[in-house]
Amino acid sequence: MENLLELKNIELIYHSPKSETHAIKNLNFTVKSGEFISIVGPSGSGKTTLLSMIAGILKPTQGQITISGIKVSSVTDQVGYMFQRDNLFEWINIWNNVTLGLKFKNRNTNENREYAKNLLEKYGLKDFISHYPSELSGGMRQRVALIRTLTTRPQLLLLDEPFSALDYQTRLAVQDDVYSIIKNENKTAILVTHDIGEAIALSNRIIILSSRPGSVKKIINLKFDPCLTPFERRKDHKFNNYFNEIWDLLDT
Repeated sequence: MENLLELKNIELIYHSPKSETHAIKNLNFTVKSGEFISIVGPSGSGKTTLLSMIAGILKPTQGQITISGIKVSSVTDQVGYMFQRDNLFEWINIWNNVTLGLKFKNRNTNENREYAKNLLEKYGLKDFISHYPSELSGGMRQRVALIRTLTTRPQLLLLDEPFSALDYQTRLAVQDDVYSIIKNENKTAILVTHDIGEAIALSNRIIILSSRPGSVKKIINLKFDPCLTPFERRKDHKFNNYFNEIWDLLDT
């Protein structure tokens, strides 16, 4: 697999009239096409800031970020972003929510609308396109939010704590759903999470950041049977070993 994303010598310094804050320092890593990567670290280590730089929302003070060999210098259509909440508009139906990104990006073509319809049908939402978000469960809303992101056909998905607003039981089910959709659509994903178990259940690799200024403390390659779902990984004997290793790294 080729590298889809590369971060080289990334630094970010916030300046104010009286001081400066070194948020990220000498950060390097790559992500291969088709990988699911999680980023964990202490509060304030720059996890969400890092996603903002990959998306082109923030510019690093130093270093370079490339996607498919092209430098990220501004917000790019190659990246799709899922936030902590689904951010569905309550006053429009599911179909209009899903196609909103197509309209904003002037991609509201027959081909892309058909792609959106196929995604809704494929992932069990065809019968709900005329419903409103308030009529859907939390898990279904997250599926809608992911499909809305996929309709613009990004190469890379950035997931910023997308399950944190769900109750624990729903969260486990939705993790399986989201993982399945991302794998079936052959997308590359980066998840930021405070939940170690979530990172282990979903990822190929976990990038552990140090405390501020954030840098890569360690990268852990997870070796599970690729046929296991995220929920099944939690019952694998290796799960607790990975959990304890990551916990110790975050605690030092």
